[in-house]
Amino acid sequence: MKIIKVFNQNAVLVSDNGQDKIVTGKGIGFSKKQNDLVPRNQIEREYVATETKSKMEQLLQSIDPEYFIASEEIIDKAEEMLNTKFNEHIHSILADHIAFAIDRIRDGIIIQNKLLNEIQILYPDEFRAAEWAVNYLREKFSLDFTIDEAAYIAIHFHSASSGQSTTNKSIREVTIISAMVTTIAEELDVDFSKMSMGLNYSRLVVHLRYVVERVYQSKFHSMDDDVFQLVKTKYQRSYAVAEKVARMTKVDYGLTIPGEELGYITLHIERLSDQLGRAHN
Repeated sequence: MKIIKVFNQNAVLVSDNGQDKIVTGKGIGFSKKQNDLVPRNQIEREYVATETKSKMEQLLQSIDPEYFIASEEIIDKAEEMLNTKFNEHIHSILADHIAFAIDRIRDGIIIQNKLLNEIQILYPDEFRAAEWAVNYLREKFSLDFTIDEAAYIAIHFHSASSGQSTTNKSIREVTIISAMVTTIAEELDVDFSKMSMGLNYSRLVVHLRYVVERVYQSKFHSMDDDVFQLVKTKYQRSYAVAEKVARMTKVDYGLTIPGEELGYITLHIERLSDQLGRAHN
């Protein structure tokens, strides 16, 4: 392995039989320069540089390589737990996220994730892998990572396993769903945080996710018109709530929910409302 560029004393860019790799190891770049050879027994981790090489170069020049190494350990474990292969973008994105999170926590800045409940419900497998990651980071860096951090990491896992180069789409979807849930909670005058893991609440959140996905894909649930009219008539309050949700998504997010979807949303709201009514009796 021949050195192309030294990032710092613990990380270098090398050429290995014509393939660019970023390798890390304690002291691997110490007193080294371009064209020096790297002994393989000094290498702790290696990453095959692809189209994100420039991002990785910039990242390793700005963060402690230990953060990158920790990120790679987490990626390996998460891919094993989720039985998937993440896209290449996660290597730089997650390392950067971890570096920022560690600096934040060391400065005593704890950010509450307002989408925590929704992320737990929508991406349960990714969240479990993220919980493992948070426990790993707690032990490795002796820092108090909160469960909120697991929600952020879970979004990275979901985005990387679904082919997204950023978390923007996933975060937007969860944000819209959270706003829909908040609207329903306000209309029903209920604090969902006290029942966030309830079955009917979970069903509602998951259904809203599918509604949002179908709207984006222009693939809608069809409901027989007679059934739809019956739902509107029988569950008037719940239908009014569903209509308010639809108005909110249109105004705030430019997302138009068609009438046939409102029927199904109404049924979920009614089931949840019925559960709340029984709980108060």
